[in-house]
Amino acid sequence: MSQQSDKVRDAVSAEVFANLFRAIVGEMAWIVHRSSHTTFVKETQDFGTALVTPEGEQFSILDTTGVTALIGLPMRPFIDAVADWQPGDVGISNDPYSTMGAVMHLNDMFVLKPIFVDDKLLCFAWAFIHCSDVGGSVPGSIDGANREVFQEGLRLTPMKLYRQGELNQDIVRIICDNCRSPALNWGDLTALIACLDTGEARIKRLAERYGRPAVHAAMYGTLDRTEALTRSVLKRIPAGSYQFTEFLEDDYQSDVPVRLKLVLTPRADGSVELDLRGSDPQVKAAINLPTCGQKHHPMLSLAVMNFVMTNAEGMYPNSGIVRCIDLVLPQASVVNSSFPAACGMRVITSMRVHDMALGALTKALPGQVPVGGASQLAITSISTTDMHGRGRVVVGNAVEGGSGGGLGLDGINGTDFPAAALRNVPVEILESEAPVLVHRFSLRPDSEGAGQFRGGFGIEYAFEVQHPQAVIVTRSKDRHRFSSWGAAGGRAGSTNYSHVRRPGQPDFALGKAAVYRPRLGEVIVVGGGGGGGYGDPMLRSPASVQRDVRDGLVSRKRARTVYGVVFGADLQVDAKATAALRRKAVVAVKPGVFDLGPGRTAWERDWGAAYEAISDWIQDFPSIVRREAQERAFHAVRQRLRPACTRSQTLKLLKELSHEWLKA
Repeated sequence: MSQQSDKVRDAVSAEVFANLFRAIVGEMAWIVHRSSHTTFVKETQDFGTALVTPEGEQFSILDTTGVTALIGLPMRPFIDAVADWQPGDVGISNDPYSTMGAVMHLNDMFVLKPIFVDDKLLCFAWAFIHCSDVGGSVPGSIDGANREVFQEGLRLTPMKLYRQGELNQDIVRIICDNCRSPALNWGDLTALIACLDTGEARIKRLAERYGRPAVHAAMYGTLDRTEALTRSVLKRIPAGSYQFTEFLEDDYQSDVPVRLKLVLTPRADGSVELDLRGSDPQVKAAINLPTCGQKHHPMLSLAVMNFVMTNAEGMYPNSGIVRCIDLVLPQASVVNSSFPAACGMRVITSMRVHDMALGALTKALPGQVPVGGASQLAITSISTTDMHGRGRVVVGNAVEGGSGGGLGLDGINGTDFPAAALRNVPVEILESEAPVLVHRFSLRPDSEGAGQFRGGFGIEYAFEVQHPQAVIVTRSKDRHRFSSWGAAGGRAGSTNYSHVRRPGQPDFALGKAAVYRPRLGEVIVVGGGGGGGYGDPMLRSPASVQRDVRDGLVSRKRARTVYGVVFGADLQVDAKATAALRRKAVVAVKPGVFDLGPGRTAWERDWGAAYEAISDWIQDFPSIVRREAQERAFHAVRQRLRPACTRSQTLKLLKELSHEWLKA
């Protein structure tokens, strides 16, 4: 009886401490949210807070506001880089390579504060914000056309912003002198420092009340509990290896796609391996992921992490999840880039890896995960100056598409799971903080991937900049050719787009170019695509189709031709006509069949075999020239061979090219 009581008491104690830790990171986040200065932090909420063990594991991390997708970042390299931590210190860094993949692009400014109890290091308080500008080649610092990290702005390797409570003013000057919005950026950083101080005070209060040993044990206990729950969920994945391939349709420098390849293998111990060997080499653009060879990393594990948290009751998100997700990464690749590869738009690659993992999980567990989303995160930075020449960069709305359908549910409109934490900026706020007039911010009708459970609808965002010398940077536009994908009879969603409306003239296509200098009176339009559908659209509930038509999201024509639903007067479903139409249209659907969309389907039909051959061929090249060789070979294949050429034809041409290049 006594032993049973002890177990109950231990379980209750663990639960109490986990909630106390969660309350602390929540209070830290509230301070950042309420006292930050830039629009992108206080409105879009691109920030995060956590408590971290001395070994670099996040034992409690924000999961109710801010960015919720960074669970399990590898903090140990940052901790070790500073090394001589003392009470009152605060470390700072925004450099991906010296932090070994903790930071993922220069706009994310990380701060870390050691918490000492009884003169011994107990843990760290951690927080970050996305700085709206850290210098670099363009306002907002991020442009897909950047080729190396030096073009992306100021880099701070791990160093002490505060040394035993004393602020290093030299670092402050360096930060402020190398960005376009110095006062606003420094205001955000002071909010971070305040939240770290609060985290330190709350942890010390816990130690005073319960004792240092109890807090110390609870830190590791909550990590172990989350790991155990994670393993119990991952054991549900049937044994086997599940492969899926995704493509970035280009690398923002050429029209050659970038392949991402995954083999997901569950293990008997409740862990999984994500093997990304076969993914393309790093590119001369800002879409590389600087994961620095880490065995565990959230930006390559997000879909599996979401699957776990969806299926585990009472889980406290922390690094215990990524303990169970092992990565195998090719060196100098787009998913594991080497210095000094540019990485400002790494989120696009991460989103595509997320959908790739969903594809593998769909093969393993049909219908138990959503299908592919629109996978765009088009974020607009608006740079202007006032009458005195002072600069300001305001970040507007992130234009996303819809998420994929599945799990017996429709996809979510206007947001996508890998970036679902980001909020939109209210029109009134944006127009008060920047010389902008918003013409439209709404859902796009008929943009969804049709299905029994349809994908979410995309967004259209149209705005006019009322400043004669403004610079607009809209980064992370993607899927203009290769759309989201559907499964089990579900259709692919619509693609994304970007163009300019000029009074009295035809629309001007911006495409995926990031930087644009608008003329007065022009309206910039950015559209997000739809998420993929799951299941045959002809099996969709007529009442659900009726609701979408009444909401203006699906046209009557699409309802009839795609969903087989016929309406009579007053948008009432004609049940008899609907049944007759659906009987003619029903087609047997294989569960494992994916609709990859017309763009990718056509490209793979014409050039997929050649691309596979080239990707294998470049493995014998030094890593530094693989992407260059891949692009040159692919252009040569398209010039000299017909579409739908075979692997053997491609290899024969590659042999000839090798001789030509050697002679040259």
